[in-house]
Amino acid sequence: MMRKLTALQVLRGIAASLVVVDHSILRHVEWADYPPIIKVAAPYSGTLGVAVFFVISGFIMMHTAGNQFGTNGASLAFLRKRIVRIVPLYWIATALEAALRLHKGGVIDPQALLASLFLVPVAVAPGDYMRPLLGVGWTLNYEMFFYCIFAATLHFRRKTGLILLFSTLAGLVAIGAMYKPLGDTSTPHTVLTFWTDPIILLFAAGVAIGLLEESLRGMASSLHSIPIAAAMLSSWATAFLWIVGSYPIPLAWQLGGWLVCILSVGLCVFGKPVQTNLAWRAGTHLGDVSYALYLFHFFAIVAAEKTWWLLLGRDPSILFVAAAYFASVAAAYAIHHLFEVNLIRLFTPRSGCPETALRTEDPNSNATAPQPARALQKPAHFYGRK
Repeated sequence: MMRKLTALQVLRGIAASLVVVDHSILRHVEWADYPPIIKVAAPYSGTLGVAVFFVISGFIMMHTAGNQFGTNGASLAFLRKRIVRIVPLYWIATALEAALRLHKGGVIDPQALLASLFLVPVAVAPGDYMRPLLGVGWTLNYEMFFYCIFAATLHFRRKTGLILLFSTLAGLVAIGAMYKPLGDTSTPHTVLTFWTDPIILLFAAGVAIGLLEESLRGMASSLHSIPIAAAMLSSWATAFLWIVGSYPIPLAWQLGGWLVCILSVGLCVFGKPVQTNLAWRAGTHLGDVSYALYLFHFFAIVAAEKTWWLLLGRDPSILFVAAAYFASVAAAYAIHHLFEVNLIRLFTPRSGCPETALRTEDPNSNATAPQPARALQKPAHFYGRK
């Protein structure tokens, strides 16, 4: 049974929180005045949160499926498991988004809806953002793309499969660089530049951390990884805002931010494995609900906004951001326990490896932790803008 990655679970909760705070501020900006630097800080925090998610995804795929290379049926089993973890809840969130748009008199393009449901990116005009119907689903387009590549490499022996995995991801970025220079850090607007964006190398970095963790299995640092990781992320964000403070992000600063995210995940993998105080328990619970939080937080933010206006009027207050955040967490907790765990249990075959049955995996491919058998009964850029 795999060791419990408590710190990584907490880190994914922090990453999801960065995205929620980002969107809470951007929503508040629409009816409140903020200093220009805050309007840059909010989306940049979301950028770091997404990067952390992608590194964690690469690590967890290696951590949970790294022993399946060359195994008959491993590819299909892997994809089936990923689909069960991601698609049902994502489809519910997408359906809710579609229903709200139709209720407001909007029109939904059937082709765009199908592309959204099946996690296929759609080209847009230069300068626009490639977002599915549910805006935050753009990260899932990358996730599913990576899962398909990873699944394909499982057909081969481990060494060959890993070589193919790394070379494919690196090769895609090299191909993309011929059409969109690496120094151009603006958002992609074609399917080719989307799937060849250098951001996919974050998955490779996570896989590399997984390989390192295998070779050093059993070793753990005495460092308090979460405080150090949080300090690294906040220090880098502060430096970026102080020195650059605008978009697009220069390539060197983009790479530097990704390196900080990679180091933060590495620290949490090799940090202290278990903490029992209240803050850590709250952090792990936040990690448990992070996928539901990521998918549904914007609905909760809008609901919090309507409630705020009804009770307190439209006088701006920074407390709105806190209210929107806690409303999002509360909604995510309810959705996770009422829907997410039951959907996973419904679509997961009851037969299978006992060890696999004892694992609780995040639907967004983040931290995985062994759970007792009774856990089966209770079994990640922005929302359309930068």
